[in-house]
Amino acid sequence: MVPSKVPGYLSNGYFAVIPGEVADMIRFPDMKYYNIHTHVKDSSPENIFIFNQVVRTGWEGDPDILYQSIGIHPWYIENEDEQFRILEKEITGKRMVALGEAGLDKMAKTPLNRQREIFLQQALLAEKVQKPVIIHCVKAWDELIALKKEIKPSVAWIVHGFRGKPEQARQLVQHGFWLSFGTYFNPDSLQKAWPERCLAETDEENLSIREVYQQFADSLHIPMELLTTQLRKNVQQVFSI
Repeated sequence: MVPSKVPGYLSNGYFAVIPGEVADMIRFPDMKYYNIHTHVKDSSPENIFIFNQVVRTGWEGDPDILYQSIGIHPWYIENEDEQFRILEKEITGKRMVALGEAGLDKMAKTPLNRQREIFLQQALLAEKVQKPVIIHCVKAWDELIALKKEIKPSVAWIVHGFRGKPEQARQLVQHGFWLSFGTYFNPDSLQKAWPERCLAETDEENLSIREVYQQFADSLHIPMELLTTQLRKNVQQVFSI
C-alpha cells in the first residue's frame, strides 16, 4: 500500500512532504492506470481509458476519444438490423479497441432467446475483426458459458463490473473469461482472478481509476507498483493499446 504522503527532497535541497499520487509519478514516471470500461471521459494524462459507446437508433459517435468500445447492449435492443449495420461499420475503426457492451440479461425486456441471437452475432463479428468482447451479464451465467463453449472464441471475453461470489469467479476464470472489477467488488472474487485474469474499470462512477487500483492493492496486500505492472501486462495482452 502506498502511503498518502511520503518524504522527499526538492531540487533546491529543501526537505518536503510529497502527496502520494505525486510521489508515484516521481518514483515511477511511466506509471499508467488502465480503465477498460467507462462512460465518463477522463482528462488525466496518466489514466488510459476505454470509453463505452452504446449503439442505438440514430447513434452518432465521438471521433475525439482515443480508445473506445461499441456494442448493442441487451437493455437497448431497438431496431437490431439498423443497430447491427452501425456496429459492423464502426467496429472496424482504429479507435474501436473492443466490442461491447454485449451480453445477456434476464432482467431486460427483450426475450432471452432474442438476446442470445444478437449476442451471438456480435461475438462472431468480434471474431471476424479480432477485437475482445466486453460482456454485460445478469443471471444468465450458464447460458453465457454455453455460448463460449459453442463459439470457442480466439479473442478475450471480459465480464465487466463483476460483483459475484468467489465460486462464480473461479468457474468463469476456469472457462477462460477475464473479469473486470470496479469500485464495488468481492475481495475473495478478486483473488480468484488475480493476477492473470483481472482488469479494472470505473463504469458509470465519476471517480479516478487510480482509486480503484488503490482498492485492489489494499485488498490484495500488494504494492501499487506491482499491481500497475501486472494490470498493464493484462491490458496489453487483451487490447491493442
